[in-house]
Amino acid sequence: MRTTATMFNLTNDTLNITHDERKLYLSVLQQESTIAFIPTFVYLGLLAVVGIPGNSLVLIIYLTKMTMKPLSIFILSMAAIDLITCLLILPGETYRLLHIWDFTEPIACQIYMALCARFVISSGLMLVAIAIIRYMKICHSLKKQVTLTQTKCICSFNIFIALVFSVPHGILQGKHSRKTQNPNIVGYYCQVDDSFVPTIWPKLNSASLFLLFFVTSSIIAFCYVRIGCAIRDHGKNVHQRNSLQATAQVSKGVAVLHTEVKATHLTDTTNKESSLSYGVDDTSESVDATVIISDLGDINTATIPNNSIRTIVENYNVNKSTSSENTCSDNYSRNKIALDGIITKQRLDTFKKSYGKQGGAIKKQRKLLNRTHLMMLTVTLVFFLGFLPYLGLNVLLVVSPETVASLKGWSLVMYQFFLDSCFVNCAANPVIYSLLVQKFKNICINMFKNKH
Repeated sequence: MRTTATMFNLTNDTLNITHDERKLYLSVLQQESTIAFIPTFVYLGLLAVVGIPGNSLVLIIYLTKMTMKPLSIFILSMAAIDLITCLLILPGETYRLLHIWDFTEPIACQIYMALCARFVISSGLMLVAIAIIRYMKICHSLKKQVTLTQTKCICSFNIFIALVFSVPHGILQGKHSRKTQNPNIVGYYCQVDDSFVPTIWPKLNSASLFLLFFVTSSIIAFCYVRIGCAIRDHGKNVHQRNSLQATAQVSKGVAVLHTEVKATHLTDTTNKESSLSYGVDDTSESVDATVIISDLGDINTATIPNNSIRTIVENYNVNKSTSSENTCSDNYSRNKIALDGIITKQRLDTFKKSYGKQGGAIKKQRKLLNRTHLMMLTVTLVFFLGFLPYLGLNVLLVVSPETVASLKGWSLVMYQFFLDSCFVNCAANPVIYSLLVQKFKNICINMFKNKH
């Protein structure tokens, strides 16, 4: 079966169109396309300008300054992939756009497209592995977690799987013919080779990429939804547990306080009868102390001000004091309760300060957990939202290659711009780290301050 390119070549030979005439005609078309692709060139340039120094900085900081954890290894792997993409793939994409009409190197096209698919798929699989590991760590924290060695093996396995998917994708690429306004002249660019266009292999390749995208996105969506629910439930449980622990500790502290006060007997050397009265009412004082402890145990220190604790204790014992028949014992009880109120207030202040520090540490850990979750969720969304247009346009290319080949003007510009949106994560990831990872941000600031 003769391809379109072969028929055009026969037509060119019949009409005796020289190679120079064909080359000149295609160069004019290429010049028009180059001007139309200026927004795309600017976009690719910005990705390289941000991505090369950004990913280099990520590699340096995480290798020298950060604690090595499984998440750190994944971030290092993704930064290395993104850096190679910025150094090799973005210039290759620029070269491909500069030869969209006169491309004549099918082997170079195969290598380039295979590398492009390999790096993009590798990044996607890394994000899947990160989502699964974080799901296990947060939702199943009591189970065995991955080690650093296992994490390195997972990264290597992801790269191998990406290689398996990228090799067939690269083999299918080559010289794809493009019609021109002159029916006797045909151009070529780097895309699915003409020899594979009428076969089923391009469709199978697109179907496999779409299936891979669907499976990975479903796994990631499931993991991050469960992680979000777990973090929300954890915050509620921590708040309730802290309230119960604070109440229990206050009750325990008040009980210890009354034991210490009773043991001292608070001997009054100026009033001997007071001491005798205390000995007579020892049982009743113990009972009253028990009631006071019971009442104070139900006090929520978060809602009752400190300066009202003494008032609570004094008001509670007013009836006891007025019903006493012994005046000296009554005076002693008032003095003892007042002293109890003052010491209780001091002890409660100590408890509140201690639990305030613990609550601050818990809030700090929860904030760090939320930041890490938000960081990886943002990285994942940027990648998959950028890859989705590429996948859709790849399906369009397989289903209707004539439609893609006939694109011109702004339609061609928009097609190419969204086709290159799969590279956006190469520059976005370092920016996301600098905004959401406080330690990474502080190290970057200190590095630049020291240089100046």
